Amino acid sequence: MMAAHPKMAIETTRELFNTLVSYGISQEQLLTKSGINLKELQESDSRYPVATHLKLWQAAESLSNLSAIGLMMGAKSDPYNRGIVGLAFTASKDLQQAVYNKLKYTKILADHISLEFEKNAQEFSITYSILEGYFHSYEIERVFAGFLNWVRTFIHFKVNPIRVGLQYRKPEHSEAYKKHFECPILFDQAKNTITFPVKILSYKNPKCNEYLYQIIKEHADNILSQIDTRTNIVVETRSMIASRLCHGHFSVEEIALSLKMSKRTLNRKLSDEGKTYQAILDSTRKEMAISYLKQGECAQQTLPFLLGYSDNRCFLRAFKRWTGHSPKQYLNTIE
Repeated sequence: MMAAHPKMAIETTRELFNTLVSYGISQEQLLTKSGINLKELQESDSRYPVATHLKLWQAAESLSNLSAIGLMMGAKSDPYNRGIVGLAFTASKDLQQAVYNKLKYTKILADHISLEFEKNAQEFSITYSILEGYFHSYEIERVFAGFLNWVRTFIHFKVNPIRVGLQYRKPEHSEAYKKHFECPILFDQAKNTITFPVKILSYKNPKCNEYLYQIIKEHADNILSQIDTRTNIVVETRSMIASRLCHGHFSVEEIALSLKMSKRTLNRKLSDEGKTYQAILDSTRKEMAISYLKQGECAQQTLPFLLGYSDNRCFLRAFKRWTGHSPKQYLNTIE
């Protein structure tokens, strides 16, 4: 479940800040542009607002020409220096257990993201979903580049993904993606996914210490249980819908199951807040559609699939109902 005002491990923001400064961006300008308090940033164990973290990305974007900064930062991500989540990853008995732990404890690192694992006989994939309103392509670059580095660190040899799929449009620095991942890069996709050969999951950790692993795992479980997960049911439902639209699994029954309640209970809780599931679904789609269009992060023909529509006609009817315009006309009205 995602919090109403999502937070993340401050170490991630601190790492980003220090990386930007190391690449020559003025510390004073970063602080001024982002509104970040340096004293708060230096605190070791607090959780930090995701909205403020995104302001740091936006400041970096305007203060430098380091277009591939997300990739650059992810490439330096070291699981041994990423707190309890990184330690749980590196202490695992094999890569499959390490990946499971990364997914399980991701909430310690950030409230606003969701990772999903899929596997078949040939490959496995990690899909990255993000809470609406907190999207930034540089952050997705960082997550995938960082995950690749964690995998390589664990198995002690260079492995490349089979492919990487990204929801946003092909950026000007797309050549940096090819150089970093060394695999096919697909843009304007329905979801953000990185895929690897399944055989590497069986790689054993030669330094695995079961006693140490259990201590680390117990500590991670305690931290996870202490994170504040209280949230308004409307915000919770909206967040769950937003993360599932592109997968197609967003029926009221599926959302209720994910929230660990019956459909009847979910509808009752929403009714108590003066809302219906259908109204929340509709408003979430509207907000995401307008956000995607304004940001220009993905092609218009991709929008119906990102929002869970079966075809373009259904999406166009809904968009005209929301705004009175077609997507193209709407963009002309705000330019």
